[in-house]
Amino acid sequence: MMVAPLTFGTLIYTGDPISENMHLIFFIAFFFSTLLSIATVIYLTKQGIVSDMDVSIREQRVQPLVFGTIYCGLGFLILKYFNASPLVQGLMFCYAFNTAIVWFITREWKISIHAIGLGGPLIALWLHGIHYPVIMGFALVLLCVSRVILKAHTPAQVMAGATLAMGLAYIELTTLFL
Repeated sequence: MMVAPLTFGTLIYTGDPISENMHLIFFIAFFFSTLLSIATVIYLTKQGIVSDMDVSIREQRVQPLVFGTIYCGLGFLILKYFNASPLVQGLMFCYAFNTAIVWFITREWKISIHAIGLGGPLIALWLHGIHYPVIMGFALVLLCVSRVILKAHTPAQVMAGATLAMGLAYIELTTLFL
């Protein structure tokens, strides 16, 4: 849950030109990409709908993913209304669209949401001009290896998540927003 706010913050506060309503744009991005999702998982956990905060059981992930898709879709529309930069709008679009795809995949197979959550933002940062391939690659590999070591995922699940996120984010951002 730290990757989205850090990525949005980087895109918003280091973008050119700096917007006069950048604090509002950051709040909207943070609220719809992170805060609502955290609140939803806490609520679903307290209600016994999901067993833990990581939503580690595949069948329990569908409902939070549906909510996440809706939240990010609304966030995208609001960011568009406030004329956020194309890359900020695009990243929120990626979160909405890619979460919807993950929602459908999750009904049949457990894909790594952690790898997806890092892969897309790395592409957005790269397109923003932050080119640190060794650091970015190391972060993604470290995350994927840790998910396998923790026995949360198989190598195929983390590779699929990272590849899907990076491929979709690149296509969506370059085709629709840049």
